Amino acid sequence: MKTLGLTFCIKIYFNHKGLPNKEYLRLILSSEYNRKHVDRFMGNNLMSQLANVKISLNDFQVRDGIYFPKDYEQLNSTEQKQRWDKIGKTYYGSQKIEEAAATAPIKQDYTLLTGKPGGTWSKFTVNQSVDSILEIGCGYGRIPLFLSKEKNLRCQKYYGVDISEPLLRRLLKCKQEYDFFPGAEFNIICDSAELLPLEDNSIDLAISNCVFMHIPDAQIRNLLVEISRVLKPGGIFVFNHSFHNKSCPSHIIHNFVRRLNIFKQNPVYLKQYSADEIKAMLTASGITAKCPQYTVEPTQEYAILPQKIKGIPVPFATQINNSIKPSDSRRETLAYGYSAYSNNC
Repeated sequence: MKTLGLTFCIKIYFNHKGLPNKEYLRLILSSEYNRKHVDRFMGNNLMSQLANVKISLNDFQVRDGIYFPKDYEQLNSTEQKQRWDKIGKTYYGSQKIEEAAATAPIKQDYTLLTGKPGGTWSKFTVNQSVDSILEIGCGYGRIPLFLSKEKNLRCQKYYGVDISEPLLRRLLKCKQEYDFFPGAEFNIICDSAELLPLEDNSIDLAISNCVFMHIPDAQIRNLLVEISRVLKPGGIFVFNHSFHNKSCPSHIIHNFVRRLNIFKQNPVYLKQYSADEIKAMLTASGITAKCPQYTVEPTQEYAILPQKIKGIPVPFATQINNSIKPSDSRRETLAYGYSAYSNNC
């Protein structure tokens, strides 16, 4: 991801009275490099000011049913945005919904597009009704489709945030075809989620699926604070398969290979977590103060070998990994990742 120069950050600080402009703030927070250097050279005064800056949907522009930040051109210039826009065009074959004929079976049966998610989602309580749902990394709507159709979850307002414009346009197409969360107000936001354009204590249910593992560590921590801010006391959170497991042999092997290339390393995929580290992050964010009864547990996907190394498939890795049936004492070591959720989900 592109970064701003330290001089530019300092210029922002000295040239703006009071709180920094929201669009400048978004640029400062656009990379871990900037966050570290702002903190180091400008001290807690600026960072405490930044923490008090809030945005709302009034700071966005609506086009084709999607909220875009006013500095969308700057967001489009980032490596992260460009990568996920490219991935989003054919993400897990989800473009099929746009290509299918009106009478195609996929238009009648959403599971032909999405399959049925497992993990924590299979445990989700049926027939719940909430006022508001926030989804981080909503993609084309796979999880809300499942929760609406299979778990009969109902809501009045749905907020879906994703950085990929192609995926959000596909979500609107899925809403049109399958009408999940019927009658709800949909607010679809194309942004990177450093700041959430929502009021404090306004969200009943915060969800995310396989997203945090693609976000830098500092940004995850900031995002968890934002989720805590908008989540109502006693609300519900579900972060399914959201953290890579640092003890998993597959990750250890992959980390070793990645570090061999000293000129091109992506720190996002060199960072994994233990259960205790995840609990510490949730506590530091304030989420556990609002949801004191929660669980952090290993996923039921296990791996000894990476599926691919440098894009090259590892022979028999899939068969070997699928054959793993660990004892209870080995589950946490061999699990590919962790989920975290409040016990009232």
